[in-house]
Amino acid sequence: SILDPNESFASLTESVGLDNRLRKAVQRLGHVRPTMVQAKCLPLAITSGRDLLVRAKTGSGKTLAYCLPLLQKILQKKLSATSSDNNATNPGVRAVVLVPTRELCSQVYKTLQSLTYYCDEVVSLAVLSATRGGRASGEKGQQELARQKAMLRDRPDVIVATPAGLLTHIRNGDVTLKESMETLVVDEADLVLSFGYKDDISEIIKSLPRICQGFLMSATLSPELNSLKKVVLHSPVVLKLEQEDASGGNGNGHLTQFHLNLPRKDKNLVMYVFLKLGLLKGKGIFFVNSTDGGYRLKLFLEQFHIRSSVLNAELPFRSRLNIIEQFNVGNFDYLIATDESTDATDTDDEDSGDENDKDEVVDDDDEAPKAKKSKKKKDDEYGVSRGLDFRNVSFVLNVDFPPSARSYAHRVGRTARGGAKGVALSLVESDSIEQHEVLQAVQEDQPKISNLGGATETLQSTTGPADVSTDIAEQCQPSPLDFDLREIEGFRYRVEDVSRAVTKAAVKDTRAAEIRAEILNSDRLQSHFDDNPSDLQLLRHDRVATHVSKVQDHLKHVPKYLLP
Repeated sequence: SILDPNESFASLTESVGLDNRLRKAVQRLGHVRPTMVQAKCLPLAITSGRDLLVRAKTGSGKTLAYCLPLLQKILQKKLSATSSDNNATNPGVRAVVLVPTRELCSQVYKTLQSLTYYCDEVVSLAVLSATRGGRASGEKGQQELARQKAMLRDRPDVIVATPAGLLTHIRNGDVTLKESMETLVVDEADLVLSFGYKDDISEIIKSLPRICQGFLMSATLSPELNSLKKVVLHSPVVLKLEQEDASGGNGNGHLTQFHLNLPRKDKNLVMYVFLKLGLLKGKGIFFVNSTDGGYRLKLFLEQFHIRSSVLNAELPFRSRLNIIEQFNVGNFDYLIATDESTDATDTDDEDSGDENDKDEVVDDDDEAPKAKKSKKKKDDEYGVSRGLDFRNVSFVLNVDFPPSARSYAHRVGRTARGGAKGVALSLVESDSIEQHEVLQAVQEDQPKISNLGGATETLQSTTGPADVSTDIAEQCQPSPLDFDLREIEGFRYRVEDVSRAVTKAAVKDTRAAEIRAEILNSDRLQSHFDDNPSDLQLLRHDRVATHVSKVQDHLKHVPKYLLP
């Protein structure tokens, strides 16, 4: 478990003097024990008022670790408001949370809404993000900009925004931060920088008061992040949780990782068998490196009556958000995701960011994390593998191997979250030198498996019987999966027949049709579903495409004579 076994949320929140309304909200959300990140951050941020640079793995509870302190400060300020306290009696923006993607904007906003359940009449929230491509051109862009300006006229206490989204309004004079700002958070800071937002953040900081509590939250530390730390933070505590700390003190954690070497042409064969024979069970995310690859996989699975939805940067934001929500509530079990917008510039570089600084360091980690450097700003504030909370994901399947160890770590971090068990399986093309080089970097980066018991239990509970497991002792992750492709040779003819039907033309037509349909969905969402949220369930994102020959009923079931 990533939970702190020596602490309860009730005792922690009482010891730091958390407002009763926030304590009730935490209890309402069902949090009984804090994570290690929360247990260490809350006293430092609330009681001591320190700036924090936090490095911890995904799914470790970083969002709550900064949301509670910033809300506590706002409530305290309002409670002690006097006529002589100009900053308290004159409302204004008191806290800004910067995140790299629009999806994360929505996720953090919902967390803040949940935490202000008992004080929403006192604390006001607003979410801002740039229009598509960071521009407000076109009628829809102008309408969205006008809507955001109207929200800012109400002077919300907390703004959740992408850097580009906030900077647009600062430049337009729609929001001022000098007089009232008390807290600045940069969440997923490594990704914020990799999206090319460093200059935007530097410009935003010029609009802030000189004294402002700061939080930088990141899964990794890098030299670029170190330079940002010097601008954003003042004498910060650097909180670095080691892999075993973030995993609850067990080097194995709850994530079991495997890779399977195979020819490229056999990927579909393996996926079909693992899904149809129940070797991969529960909800899963399939990562591919291109949008075409995502739709090709969807069409392939569809022929075998395996329903899925494709998530990519071309879809409208509202549709992407609704796809994630429907996946989380269990309307469909398989999500095909492309992270090409973030993978494209993902590279591994050794970190030297904290070598010589003199900040107070808590739980220092000997390991030098990897970092990503890129000045390229994406057309869309989109990201799937980083930061988003996909619920109850049993497995992650890297259909296309990621381009870097950093990208790999963020992808597999979508499962085994919050102390749950999960399996990550990566398909590695046997003739790809590049993929094997990345695999070696991944194995150097990931914690080693120290005993057989925990790994075997996790694998069997998620991927099925022991005949696909491997004899694991002390070795690197992802471990090689001992699986003989000759045992599934009998399935090849039906898999290859279906694969041939998934042509480039079919992929192109499906991709265009899906995007057109989702644009219509997005328009409906904008004009109707804001007022009728229950109607969101009427939108189906896993519908059957019609651009391959008719789905054959007999392909739904596996003939008994083919079973191994």
